[in-house]
Amino acid sequence: MSTTEPRRGSLAERVTAREGELSSSERRVARYLADHPDEVVFASAEELGRLTGTSDATVIRTVKSLGYAGLPSLKELLRESLRTRLAPAGRLGRSLDEYGSEPKGLLTRVLEDHVHLLEEARRTIDPEEFARVVRLMGGARETVVYGLGGLGTLAEYLVTRLSRMRHRARVARSSGYLLADDLLALSGEDVLVVIAHTNVAPETAVALDHAKRVGAPVVLITDNLAEALADDVEAAISAPIGKTGTFSSQAATLAVLEALILAVAAEDREQATEAMTLLNQLRDELHGLPSTAAGAADAPPRRPRRRR
Repeated sequence: MSTTEPRRGSLAERVTAREGELSSSERRVARYLADHPDEVVFASAEELGRLTGTSDATVIRTVKSLGYAGLPSLKELLRESLRTRLAPAGRLGRSLDEYGSEPKGLLTRVLEDHVHLLEEARRTIDPEEFARVVRLMGGARETVVYGLGGLGTLAEYLVTRLSRMRHRARVARSSGYLLADDLLALSGEDVLVVIAHTNVAPETAVALDHAKRVGAPVVLITDNLAEALADDVEAAISAPIGKTGTFSSQAATLAVLEALILAVAAEDREQATEAMTLLNQLRDELHGLPSTAAGAADAPPRRPRRRR
């Protein structure tokens, strides 16, 4: 049984080539590894043994029989493969190859895919879990919404809509050391909403660990991290983003956020309605004013409004 570093060939290729040399339990493990590489990246030997109805020892033995030095070595290679497939340029290229370049046909395919993702979300989202998330947000002193990179834009959108209904909310989207400032005020009276789909960045791990330390419940909105982070979150909502390796779609994520906004508003309808009425009133009063400081400097002087 080889314990050297991996020979050439993908995981799926090795499984096919060596399947006849494996015992029945090892074949079951090998087939799971080949069919679920993205899940293997986040799973321990014990978890893989449970998922395959075998044991951690069988998992490790199978991995070595396939030519890997051990499970960590296999996971590192799969992680690198995942990073390559999920790189923006790679996802875009795969999507363009699949959809083609003709605008009308591309539009049709994208809309069809989005409808499919929304249908999938309707099947996979547990209504009781969704209601639990709404209760957590409704009972919190403050909702802190975390999203890294492009997902930070979605986090800001959710915070803006919640704040307009006088639901206390703020965004945490900084990377590196600056995230410490975003997390500093988090307390056990708050709820941390984490938007993370396919990988756990170092900042995400720090945010989850800090929430656990201070006793803040965590809500996860994700594509495929619900099982991997089950011990770190209070509730998780599925938001599928499409096939691995293609340009991801946030249609389901946005639908989930819209549903949360309306559900939180329904928890205190009077407050939400009053807040939106006041928002419209302020907008009417501000109508015609420049929206930026630069615009204010260039604008002609305005006659002061007479107070009633």
